[in-house]
Amino acid sequence: MNSSLRGYSAGGARGVVDQVDDSKLMQEMGGNFMANETRSGVEAPQNYGFTSVVFDAEKDALGKIKASAEHFSAFIGGSRSFPVAGSMDDRRHRLFKLEKGDTAMFRGRGDKQQFHLTQDGGFWSAPQDKTVRMHLLQQDSESNATIDQGGSGSSGGSSAGGQVAARDAGGGSSGGQQGGQQQKRGQQALYKDGQKSPLFVEVTKDKTRMGGNQCHLALADGNTYLHCHTDKQVYVGAEAGKASFDYLVTLSGPCVNSLGKIG
Repeated sequence: MNSSLRGYSAGGARGVVDQVDDSKLMQEMGGNFMANETRSGVEAPQNYGFTSVVFDAEKDALGKIKASAEHFSAFIGGSRSFPVAGSMDDRRHRLFKLEKGDTAMFRGRGDKQQFHLTQDGGFWSAPQDKTVRMHLLQQDSESNATIDQGGSGSSGGSSAGGQVAARDAGGGSSGGQQGGQQQKRGQQALYKDGQKSPLFVEVTKDKTRMGGNQCHLALADGNTYLHCHTDKQVYVGAEAGKASFDYLVTLSGPCVNSLGKIG
């Protein structure tokens, strides 16, 4: 009986994921473990530099889970009251049948969005009703320091003065005052800000666009052969300032903003 109890208490568990709360500083999961054992607010640490949010469970009219992602959890210190979801996966959407050595990122199966590193190269795939875009934010990078020095208070030299709460205590302020120091935590997605940036390369089903202060089309020799300049002129044949140019002429007359390389 003792062995059975220890195996039950200290052993890990697997179960289904009802839903995930990604608004917390540490992602949290709610779901089932053993029969009639349902938990919420279970911490689900993400691997640094990578994060994901699984889809909510699909339920019937009575609220019973019919299909969902799954979690694989451990109980810290063998306490059944302290579960931590180590990893989550979803058979409904998982990218599988990859070759050995492949790595990939993906969204839901219906979205058909994949970033796949294969033996043949790297491929970013998306369906034609989506946008594939790479852009620069109109912001500069900042320090990665997470502590703001402020005030004249002292931490008193105590190691506890520099400790940070392990959990987000009920969604309070994003950083608490400790000895005159304020901790910054987390960051938010920036892609919507980037969608407004004029510095981009973008592919859609209707057109391929690029934008910037100056846009160059170059060949493998490193030379520019088409140059959209900040003076609102288009230079054909070379980069502006590196050759002599004159306005291109058509059967209807000279172009007003297109110049060709002379010689």
